Amino acid sequence: MMRLARLSFGLALCAFSAAVAQSPSPDRLEVAGLKLGMTEADVTRTIRAFDGKAQLVSRKIATYPYSDGVKGFETPSFLSELEFRTTDSRFRIWFASPPAQPRAFAIHRYLQGMKNPPARGQFVAALDTKYGPAKYYYDPSRGANIAQWSQPGKAECAVSTNGSGRIPVDGGNETLMPPRAVDVLEGMASKNNPNLRRTMGTTMDAARCGVVLRYLWGGPANDAASPISEFYVWLVDQGGMVANSRQSTQWVKQLEAQAVRARQGQGVTPKL
Repeated sequence: MMRLARLSFGLALCAFSAAVAQSPSPDRLEVAGLKLGMTEADVTRTIRAFDGKAQLVSRKIATYPYSDGVKGFETPSFLSELEFRTTDSRFRIWFASPPAQPRAFAIHRYLQGMKNPPARGQFVAALDTKYGPAKYYYDPSRGANIAQWSQPGKAECAVSTNGSGRIPVDGGNETLMPPRAVDVLEGMASKNNPNLRRTMGTTMDAARCGVVLRYLWGGPANDAASPISEFYVWLVDQGGMVANSRQSTQWVKQLEAQAVRARQGQGVTPKL
């Protein structure tokens, strides 16, 4: 795993460039061909087209528990996550839970071990060519370079959880990595986090968050010759995963209410 250097000169995040160009629409964003909204079959086909040696190493199935007050039940099982390994990368793809259709809402890639790593200048140029100009940041507390694209017209929620608002964006994945990211975003909204307030204004609702694409790699800032042998990338529909979580919670509550009514309807009073 990449060890991002912890520098001693504070926690301030320094933006070293920021593009003013329009970010690409979500349907143009992809990671190794993987796009948000893909089905399991789409994902599998795309990964194997990207790398013929790709292997599925994990297929996670989940259920939601609920109760009628006496007996416990579980919802029908559903696909939660796929993990693939390719020649140089690990991919994780998360899918929406019922009652929604199981389509991808978050994609993560970790690449390491490139034999001929590109220089930073070459890598950044390739990113801008592929996706359009990004906003670039440097997080000295983690020694992390960040390239980020956000959905036009939507709130930018891939921000720091720092309660003081001093760090607008950091190298952490707290707002990106399911399932914990849903709780983090909901908590930031409920606590009126200043970084979220900057982008949302007074109406704080995590379901208003947009799609974000983030690349992150270690090394010094603004060193065009520095080699990049590994990087992390996230493509996440933050608002979509929050909305899906709320929908699933409501669905389970409805199942539980139905189970309680069914139990009550079958109740038999004993001889007294």
